[in-house]
Amino acid sequence: MPSLEKYSPKVWEKVPCPFCGSTDYSMYERFGSELQFTYVLCRNCSLVYHSPRPKYDQDFIDSAYASYYQFSETMKLDQNAEVLHSSVNMFRDEVENLLKYDNKRTNVLDIGSAMGTFLFAAKPFYKKAIGLDVSAQMAAYVEKNVGVTVYLEQFNEFSYDEPFSLIHMSHVIEHIPNPVEWLHKAASMLEEDGVLVINVPNKFSLGFRLQHFYYKLGLKKQFSSTWTDPTRVPDHLYEPNVKSMLMLLKANHFDVLDYFTYSRKDPVSKRSILSRLSNRFLHLGSNLSFIVRPQKSGPVK
Repeated sequence: MPSLEKYSPKVWEKVPCPFCGSTDYSMYERFGSELQFTYVLCRNCSLVYHSPRPKYDQDFIDSAYASYYQFSETMKLDQNAEVLHSSVNMFRDEVENLLKYDNKRTNVLDIGSAMGTFLFAAKPFYKKAIGLDVSAQMAAYVEKNVGVTVYLEQFNEFSYDEPFSLIHMSHVIEHIPNPVEWLHKAASMLEEDGVLVINVPNKFSLGFRLQHFYYKLGLKKQFSSTWTDPTRVPDHLYEPNVKSMLMLLKANHFDVLDYFTYSRKDPVSKRSILSRLSNRFLHLGSNLSFIVRPQKSGPVK
């Protein structure tokens, strides 16, 4: 089990923008217990990304996800009540909205399935539901308490003998170094007219913009006080926003069916006029959701 110790990268790598490949950027902010990490802003697509960053190797992965592994290994497999906590309602609302776009409802894949809450909400509507995760303990938990098989594989290495009508990746893509590869992989595994859902943090939300404004004024040294912890590792390799995500999806031949910011209390941003205004028009919320479909004239699968 990875330990929570001070992390000192052995190798740093300077990378182009993970979304558009541009090397034209400006400094965005420094952070970390010793301001050792750097976010830059892509001048082409506006993605905020980490460069230079620690080399994406096993040492980085173990350090970045140590707390996740430790949490999963202390779980008890008979705690079914944990699946039935309040966040199930959030995922039920999300699933209800997604069913409007997925008419076939054959197989659903949840990438980064964690405790299986999305799968728990989606399972009744699909012929087959499966998950992907990196924790064996978490996979065993979902299989026991949700009754869904979870495969211990990275998505780019995953294969399955049936296509999916829905692929769901919520707060996953910002953790991987090769988002374009994952988009092409998803397109290759979807049925015709299949739907891909990508949920990510919104770096240009109202809250993040205020934090960054205070940082620029010198009133806040780092965007989060938790970065004073020397064991904290930047597991987000980049921080998306509306412009960068739309450019990424268009460049990789996806049609955007819907997109909006959201909160856990209103995952589809339709409960009130204020929610619609702030999340569907102004995009001020801290999370972004994109519901997309591969173009039929897109890359050969």
